Amino acid sequence: MQRLGLALAVVALFCAFAPQAGTAQSWPMVLAAATPSLGEDGTYGKPLLDIDEDPTLPPDMRHLMERSRAHYLEGLDLMRTGEVGRARTSFDSAVDLLLESHWGAGASPSLNRFFMELIRRIREDEAGHHRTLETEESGVEGAVVDELESLDLFTLEVDPSLMDLVEADLLSTKYDIPVVLNEKVFKSLNYWLGRGKRYFTDGLVRSGRYLEMIQAIFREENIPQDVLYLAQVESLFKTNAYSRARARGIWQFTVGTGTRYGLKVNGQIDERSDPEKSTRAAARYLKDLYAMFGDWNLVLAAYNWGEGRVQKLVDRSGLNDFWSLTELKRNFPKETQNHVPLIMASIILGRNPQKYGLPEQLDPPLRYDRVVVPKRISLSAAAKALDVPVDSLKELNPALKSAYTPSGYPDFELRIPLGLAPEVLERLALVPESKAPAVPAFNGKHKVLPGETLGGIAAKYRTTVSALQLANNIQSPKSLRAGTWIQVPPPSAPAKAAPARPAKASAGK
Repeated sequence: MQRLGLALAVVALFCAFAPQAGTAQSWPMVLAAATPSLGEDGTYGKPLLDIDEDPTLPPDMRHLMERSRAHYLEGLDLMRTGEVGRARTSFDSAVDLLLESHWGAGASPSLNRFFMELIRRIREDEAGHHRTLETEESGVEGAVVDELESLDLFTLEVDPSLMDLVEADLLSTKYDIPVVLNEKVFKSLNYWLGRGKRYFTDGLVRSGRYLEMIQAIFREENIPQDVLYLAQVESLFKTNAYSRARARGIWQFTVGTGTRYGLKVNGQIDERSDPEKSTRAAARYLKDLYAMFGDWNLVLAAYNWGEGRVQKLVDRSGLNDFWSLTELKRNFPKETQNHVPLIMASIILGRNPQKYGLPEQLDPPLRYDRVVVPKRISLSAAAKALDVPVDSLKELNPALKSAYTPSGYPDFELRIPLGLAPEVLERLALVPESKAPAVPAFNGKHKVLPGETLGGIAAKYRTTVSALQLANNIQSPKSLRAGTWIQVPPPSAPAKAAPARPAKASAGK
């Protein structure tokens, strides 16, 4: 068997094979088993990452593992101090050292175990950090779309053998939308299967929780099934992913677009994080975009950049093809140019993961029943009445912004573990209404506390210092006074939708 051919076929987390290895082997894909497990004191990564005391371990391999562990421990310390961006850089460095080494999958069981433990620990630590964040919106997680904005596809290489593999794959796979193979798509594949493989694998495994539900809703709304991989690029299927653009959830809705498509967003609930309701909203938004552009690549570009901007570009250029528009001098921003090819690559990998060394074992689908809770009750009281862990209720109800069901929402449906007996459900009706005050809807004003700065306030409300200065006529940040009220600018209004136009006959489904 050709070493290079196998490496490209499995595109395992180490891409080259060591000369000592008798038979090339792919890395076991056990990331799905990496379940977060924080210590009771809230610390991460316990016990610390160990290296086998194997006397046969080559010194340079041990040195490689020690360097990787040092980067991991550095990231751990940064995560504990809240420097999440720098922590992720250190975690990535720990992984990249192994990815870029000459050691292969069959080189050593010790190295294999170390690598898989490293990936598991990183996943635990990041999940643990998100669970212990003390923010207004509990459970907020970074959105991968922010990471991908800065990705420079131009600098990535295209491997000819990967091209052969993918081209052969396309001949045997029927896609629901036209999948184009060009240099940008191949470079996106290289990214997902190289430096970005940790991201892709994490999202792919998590997608199993929601695939059945998304597929059913897309069928009902007449949306091609392959479009669901848009969520892989937007959020890695994280319900509480929150981007710098203030978009949230699996489908990364802004408040404006989310409410336009029927999602409730207030101080108690954010249905952008409701996987089922947000999927329904996303399907209807995608349907409207397709009615406007008649081309799925332009739909995906508009989903990222805004339909109004894409419509202006189409009208100004007279072109109705995404790839042709990317060749113009004034065209899509970099993140949108990345967005579409990354989705194309995600579709290819998601449809045939086994061909590319990706895990086939995904998280099991979330199963639940619904029960109407017309009053405000605490989740802890509900969990006690139902005799289920409170974390189960939180996981099934990510749209809740606190540990309570919302008030003033008489038809709110609480999702509960599947199959509870009727007599158990009767106990839920006996849970008294909570007397704890509900979080009021934000009125756009903030009272300045002693020691607060414009920078801190801007970070709290996810706006900018300059926007706060402009809204309040503040000439100098030093003029901020404790006890005064300042106006916080609302999120940017969504672009006005252009008139719908008939679908092109050439657009494929």
